[in-house]
Amino acid sequence: MARAALALAAVLLASCVGDSTTAPGPPARPTPSPTPSGVPGLADGASTGPTTIAFLSADPALGSTIAGCGAHASGCAGRIRMRFRLTPTGTGPVLFCTGFLHAADKTGCLQGRIGAFGLRAGEAQTVEVVFDTVDGSDRCRTPLDLTDLAFVVEGTIEVASRHEWGLHLSLVR
Repeated sequence: MARAALALAAVLLASCVGDSTTAPGPPARPTPSPTPSGVPGLADGASTGPTTIAFLSADPALGSTIAGCGAHASGCAGRIRMRFRLTPTGTGPVLFCTGFLHAADKTGCLQGRIGAFGLRAGEAQTVEVVFDTVDGSDRCRTPLDLTDLAFVVEGTIEVASRHEWGLHLSLVR
């Protein structure tokens, strides 16, 4: 019995030796590419919740440089609009939806919010968010590259959801 256990341990050890030379690195950051919806410049990221959140469009387009912002992202407040399609599997009230545009260091430099409405199971609804609220700290000084987008549906458990994407927008003086 001890001999069998020793043999099994030797086999397991031998199978692990080849794998131990390569330690897993940090997860790769998504590179912008077309999403299934065909939006170029958008890398699909993590999502949670029962409502599917699909990115539809941005004005200005993803990849754009937005000039005339001044020294801070606050100079571009209200100049970015995005549309999303929400397709819930459940029915319930939405308290609000919030979109966040983050810099590479994960500072939420711009955000936009829309108010309350209802969602019905299986019925898609399109919403538009204007990014008009700004982080007031000095972390969002221009020139600034926005690299991440998160969109949150806040409501009852039947509809509350979140989706993230990688993207690129540049804000300059």
